[in-house]
Amino acid sequence: MEPKVPAGNRPGSRRTRPTIGELMIVVAGVGVGLTLALPIFRDKPSLGEGFLVLGGALLGGVSLVGVPFLLWERWRGSQRRFGPGTLLWFAHGTAAWLLWPPIIIGRRSSARGQNPPIVDPSAAEICFFYGTPLMAVYVTASLLAGGWLRRRNRRNRRAPVPMPWRERFGRILGMGWAVLGLYVLSMIYRSKFR
Repeated sequence: MEPKVPAGNRPGSRRTRPTIGELMIVVAGVGVGLTLALPIFRDKPSLGEGFLVLGGALLGGVSLVGVPFLLWERWRGSQRRFGPGTLLWFAHGTAAWLLWPPIIIGRRSSARGQNPPIVDPSAAEICFFYGTPLMAVYVTASLLAGGWLRRRNRRNRRAPVPMPWRERFGRILGMGWAVLGLYVLSMIYRSKFR
């Protein structure tokens, strides 16, 4: 007799829950993000910048692992298009993959006393820790305005289709980035209107 597998986790179905391995990879992403933030905290940022760096590092670490997850799913033959949550997760993960190497390399070269790189590592930090949250605000506002993030029609009498965990998690992650982006906007407005 075969063990019963929940309907949402059968092979080939739209899984509604992550596996233990996937959860472990997400937690490892948080660790990678915190590791990136440690050298920045040694420079003793202000309280507002510290909150921004910590939030960006945590969300960035989780976003970082999303790109391999989503590309692996596509490589395995999934023909499903990216939903709004998956799109948010992939976009923020791509920002981490593209901007974290210059941040890490620049921090290492300045710690060793080597000649500074052509581009100051703080430029990549500014792009990531300020630009990525602002991008989340822009994209989330566009998805809301376009009707991509609305609730399902309550009058629909059919049973709702369960949302895959990656889509749901990507939406939550995108909202976290958007909240951080609103904080960045508040920092900008507070500095300009004092």
